[in-house]
Amino acid sequence: MSTTPPGWGGAVVGLPGLEWGTLPSFDMDAGYMPVRALDSATGAPKDFAHVYYWRHSAMWPQRRRKVILWLNGGPGCSSLDGALMELGPFRFQSNGTLAGVARGIAWNEYADVVYVDQPVGTGFSIVDNDAFAQSLQQVADEMVAFLRGLVQRYPEYARDDTDVYLAGESYAGQYIPYVAKTLRAMPDAPLALRGVIIGNGFIDPRTQYGTSVETMQQAGLWQAQGPELQHMAPFLQQCRDAMKKDAVARAEYPECEAVALEVERLTLTSAPDGERCINMFDLRLNDTAPACGMNWPPEVHAMSAYLRRTDVRGALHVDGRLQPEAWVECNGRVGRVLRAAAQTEEASVRYLPALLEHGLRVLLFAGDRDLVCSALGHQRLVDALTWHGQTGMGAHARPAPYLVNEAPVGTWIEARNLTLATFYNASHMAPYDVPYAAHDMMLRFVGAERSWPSGAVPSVRTRIGNSEAWLVAAPAQAPAQASAQAPAAAPTSLPREWVWLGLLLLGVALCLYRRRRARRVPSGGYYAVGQHIVDEPRIRARDLEMQTFVLEDEGD
Repeated sequence: MSTTPPGWGGAVVGLPGLEWGTLPSFDMDAGYMPVRALDSATGAPKDFAHVYYWRHSAMWPQRRRKVILWLNGGPGCSSLDGALMELGPFRFQSNGTLAGVARGIAWNEYADVVYVDQPVGTGFSIVDNDAFAQSLQQVADEMVAFLRGLVQRYPEYARDDTDVYLAGESYAGQYIPYVAKTLRAMPDAPLALRGVIIGNGFIDPRTQYGTSVETMQQAGLWQAQGPELQHMAPFLQQCRDAMKKDAVARAEYPECEAVALEVERLTLTSAPDGERCINMFDLRLNDTAPACGMNWPPEVHAMSAYLRRTDVRGALHVDGRLQPEAWVECNGRVGRVLRAAAQTEEASVRYLPALLEHGLRVLLFAGDRDLVCSALGHQRLVDALTWHGQTGMGAHARPAPYLVNEAPVGTWIEARNLTLATFYNASHMAPYDVPYAAHDMMLRFVGAERSWPSGAVPSVRTRIGNSEAWLVAAPAQAPAQASAQAPAAAPTSLPREWVWLGLLLLGVALCLYRRRRARRVPSGGYYAVGQHIVDEPRIRARDLEMQTFVLEDEGD
């Protein structure tokens, strides 16, 4: 290992079996970045610690470049979940093949998106001797080291005309504020961070633990004075008592783990295939026990099989000599080490007020059907947060309805650099349930420019209050233009049958040409054909993150 350069990778020129469809072309590359101090003798980082990344460039770059760095949670879950099951340009189909998504869904339409497998040991990332990160602060420091290498490889990301955002979900609610505050404290930060985006994030134990019980009640699954709430009372009290002992909340409380486990146990029912329980990531669904959501959705099995293929690993620049292990979605060993250490570290909510007051913009979003990191927990977090001398959003801030094609999909409220978006009928991975709204949310937050040609017709429109935007549109057919050329000499007269045959062939050719043109995306702008709208069959995904039953290592 020591003879291998500390950072490597290259262009991803194609993926085996990918059905690109009408998806516009864009550049991809993938590789590794060292994140620990280099050994002077070998040139390799300590413990050969490398973070893996997969970068998707923007299909339609902005004048001010937008860069999204995406982190899944766990801890220890691969960010390829986000790339292939959530906000990337490809999805697995029911037959196991990989295909391009419809227009208006992929987050790299207007922004470069870099999916980062971190901490080391996660996904395709590498570390020797099980030398996993021992603290949230170490995770942040190694992410900053990754960013230094990223800027060396892509110097345009450090330019003044580039806006960089950290984004992620679930346990990334701990990672991201730690990384942001570390960057803010550096006089020589590798890049300028403009904002952070956290979806269904685990940020503040005090306001979030226990909200799964209230969410069950609000959903009508449990009654206010019912036996389930009475049963849960001592477990909730045990959790609260543990947190009251600390002046500053810690990131982890083992005393609170029983809450989620008891919610699962109380939902057990008998079925022909054995016991079933609620899906903790989407309370509208159930699953076999004791999985309780771990089998959701079935596409995850196709993804795991795909990422274990030798040809796929080769296309993604995964070196089999250095990373011989089969890809696993969530590395339980990484999670156990980090969560144990986090019992003595401050919860990331501690850093949010200072980040907001120093001008960092923060977007929190949540699907309201999640029990793991509930939308109610996000609301409670914001209500209790004090920044810029006020607590909560303030008396003058009001949630505005969020509409897609005039159908309600959620709410949006913002005040003093903080935005809170809540999505109806969405799970722990909200972008899978409301892909258009989630993409539009990101574009609004980063200030992406969406320009359309004169006469374009929208097929996916969004509106927040009085602010309307188009997400997908088709160009209007241009009227026929008179030829500017001089008329040609009159042709020799032809038989009438030939004339009619020629007109027929010309009509067929013109029809084919117009059909091909309607499916083509002209260069220099976004002219997407909008044929998929939000009332299509629900797209489902899972996120095995921030849960007391993090996956153990999978067998080969």
